[in-house]
Amino acid sequence: MSFNNPNRNNPQKGGASYKITPFRSYSQMDNTSALATFQSLASAMDEIHNRNASTLSFEELYRNAYNLVLHKHGNLLYEGITERLTVHLRRCGGRLVRLQRDIHSGQSSSSAAVIGGGGDAKSNATAGSDSLLQYRLLEELSKAWTEHRITMVMVRDIFMYMDRTYVPQQRKRPVYDLGLWLFRRVVWERSMGDDEDRVDESGGLSMSNVNNNSIEDHPPTMAMTTTTLGNVASTLLLQVIHQDRLDRLDDAPQRMALLRSLVQMLLELAHASNGAYADAASSFRRGGGAAATAAANVSGVNMPVYERDFEEAFLGESQDFYRVESTSRLSHGISSETTNSSGNSSSSLSAANNDDDEDGKPAAKYSAMEYVHRAQSRLQEERVRASTLDLPASTRAALLRIVETELIERHARTLVEMEGSGFASILKVVASSPAIGSVAAASGPGGGVGSSRMMMPAGGDSSESSVVIDHERIKDLASMYELFSRVPSSVNHLRDALSERIKIDGRALVKDQENNVAPPAAFVKGILAMRERFHAVVTDAMKGEKKAQKRMKESFEDFLNADARAANCLAVYVDELLRVGLRGADERKVSMELDRVIVIFRYLSDKDVFEAYYKNHLAKRLLGNKSGSEEAERAMVSLLKAECGYQFTSKLEGMFNDMRISKETAEKYRSHKKSLNNTVSNDSRDAENGGKPVDVEVSVLTTGYWPSQNVAPCILPPAVKAAMDRFQKYYLNTYTGRKLSWQTSTGSAEIRATFHPQKGSSKPRRHDLSVTTYQMCILVLFNTRDTLTLKQIRDETNIPEEELRRHLVSLCTPKHRILRKGSKGKGISGDDDTFTYNADYTSKMTRVKVPMVSMRDASSASSGGAKGAGSASAAGGASKSAGLVDGSASVPLSVEEDRRHLLEAAIVRIMKARKVLNHNDLVAEVTRQLSGRFVPPPQFVKKRVESLIEREYLERDEADRRVYRYMA
Repeated sequence: MSFNNPNRNNPQKGGASYKITPFRSYSQMDNTSALATFQSLASAMDEIHNRNASTLSFEELYRNAYNLVLHKHGNLLYEGITERLTVHLRRCGGRLVRLQRDIHSGQSSSSAAVIGGGGDAKSNATAGSDSLLQYRLLEELSKAWTEHRITMVMVRDIFMYMDRTYVPQQRKRPVYDLGLWLFRRVVWERSMGDDEDRVDESGGLSMSNVNNNSIEDHPPTMAMTTTTLGNVASTLLLQVIHQDRLDRLDDAPQRMALLRSLVQMLLELAHASNGAYADAASSFRRGGGAAATAAANVSGVNMPVYERDFEEAFLGESQDFYRVESTSRLSHGISSETTNSSGNSSSSLSAANNDDDEDGKPAAKYSAMEYVHRAQSRLQEERVRASTLDLPASTRAALLRIVETELIERHARTLVEMEGSGFASILKVVASSPAIGSVAAASGPGGGVGSSRMMMPAGGDSSESSVVIDHERIKDLASMYELFSRVPSSVNHLRDALSERIKIDGRALVKDQENNVAPPAAFVKGILAMRERFHAVVTDAMKGEKKAQKRMKESFEDFLNADARAANCLAVYVDELLRVGLRGADERKVSMELDRVIVIFRYLSDKDVFEAYYKNHLAKRLLGNKSGSEEAERAMVSLLKAECGYQFTSKLEGMFNDMRISKETAEKYRSHKKSLNNTVSNDSRDAENGGKPVDVEVSVLTTGYWPSQNVAPCILPPAVKAAMDRFQKYYLNTYTGRKLSWQTSTGSAEIRATFHPQKGSSKPRRHDLSVTTYQMCILVLFNTRDTLTLKQIRDETNIPEEELRRHLVSLCTPKHRILRKGSKGKGISGDDDTFTYNADYTSKMTRVKVPMVSMRDASSASSGGAKGAGSASAAGGASKSAGLVDGSASVPLSVEEDRRHLLEAAIVRIMKARKVLNHNDLVAEVTRQLSGRFVPPPQFVKKRVESLIEREYLERDEADRRVYRYMA
């Protein structure tokens, strides 16, 4: 169609002519033109492979590839690219196969194995020279891989349009991934028996002339047993790693860099194999041969080559290597834990390490700590090696798990129990250096570790604690714990050893206490020393681990709560500490010592037993004015209050309040006496005191706060009784509605005794004696008589038998022999035994304090008495069992009675709130509520429930006898 312009002859009016023609018809590119176009692209690919890419026009090549895809020849182009890449890779693979064959033929005279080698130095040297030859294959493989990647980058740029259009539509691999996939199939999976470079190209590039290698022509078994180039390369990779582990690798940085590149190659090949593509094994044209194709199908075309050809073998060989090394290094050999779970012997890789050290010498046996340091070094080496090779995170984690399993988990028990150097042996040295106060422990065998170590007091300062701690040994324990902590299940062995050591040492201390080898205070000092050392182990060596702290706590509780002995002894220790131990101490030391006591107190389940003994000792300290520091006394009560609550310490605080009020009352009474201006008494009872009234100081105590003592008052001297009557009259007149009951068993007195003059002197000797109330009553009897029998003294004083004997023995001791005993020996023979006033008593001191012998000494001294004292001793023994006796392992009767009341009150309180409750739930709730004071045994709870049922507080459910109902 033409269009004519009417003004074409008039230039002034725009006379130019226009001609519009139709578009030319679309013409499809035929196969011949397509093949010709591809031939130019194939030639360009050949030039790129030959490293002549600088002569090519990539713009023209891109346009040709674009046209082929645009004219529906994408399949021709894709298959052609595959064909040309396969041709070049076949040549590369053949060259590598022939190189390996030449290397292998050069080794034919060598006796070295594929990896490892023989056991002697000569075979190891031969293996080293062979590895140098075989190392060439890895270098050439890495070089081929690097060149192939560079080639594929340029090829990918040419066929970029096909990657964006044809490849996604047909579910094909992108060109770059195709090149990597072909490298895997043609080069890596190349059979070592296939060294041909040619591909049958007689038919040109026509797809109909391509000879497909079908998997059906070859059995799968043949494919699986065929050695490929990748198998050989993987074996060489493992050999290099093995030599590096043995520290026999020359030029290690360069070789490890090469291994890193090959590992990255495998990872990239594995990545290129992933994906759901429509290129099954049967579509692989003229690749690595039928054997390689069959092997790919049997193993899975898309199976990651990294995991299949390297990771699995690498992890397996690592496991065998460390299994053999760890077993051969331990002096105790293979235990039941270290048995190979597969039942097979280690591979040739590990065999080279079984009996040889890094220098080719026989492997030395390690002690436990040497093994620990070696294992730590090995773990660090593997971490560095994994980082150098840039292994994936999953491989690193699996590798470290294998190393930890073989070096730690399999030998954990052996390392703990190894004689002389294991965790248990070192712990024994730490626990007994120096001796922890136990005679039984001190006489036991040594720890078996004889090297000298630096020992320091706990806290690093001798002023802080007298407990010596072996910090060097604790560092060894810390190294072992740090190693074991990599495998959490192995740490249980360390905790078990810690628990067992604590129980052994603790039971030794308890045994000493049972056998009267050590006094109660020494028992507690031993416990405190133990706790300091084991606390240092848990804190420093085990990093303060919560589970270890719990095991330590449970272990101490195990032997401390076997009976009531520990609570008793702790109260005695605190009494000694507050009387003399903290006298003159600063606030910091007081706080530190009391905190140590509270730590042991927390371990006790019989806290009510401790309270009973502590209250008894506190009463003696307060009434006898024997406390070293009132601030320390109140600090101790505050700590107990913080631990157990207000109810636990309410009576103790009441005791302090009574002493404060008593001092105020004493001041008021003294003022009252001064106001009377009576210097001479009108009471005839004061005659024996020279007519002067006795000066008396009275402590008024609240009955519920202080230890109850059901002891009848003794018969006091008349002058003392007169003074007490005068105070009682004053007190009752001042405070109406009150009642006073005198406790003569807890008082003290000062009396002035006059003795005959010494020879050559006419001046009588006078001493002021500080004695107890009972001793005062006894001594006053000798104002009228020089000799009295035991029966006479008992009748005239009404002092309890056991206390009477104790006080008489105290007055007859060699150092303070104020009275002379008629019978021989330390004991009192019987009621007829006589006591005579010792007029020849002498002392360098004017003021003499007469000490009391302990109840234990008095009992042992009286045990040799005559038959006539049998009834009196029995009565005394009954009184002793009912009271509070230091060092006793039984629960005092008063505490037992309190427990019954507390338990019944708790049961009633719970049932009143719940109304209906079964037996097990009731026991659990009662135990929870009373655990702050004591832990009631289930049988004890059952008895109290039965008692409450009898008294109609509870009743059993008719349908279920184990269910209780509260009766309103």
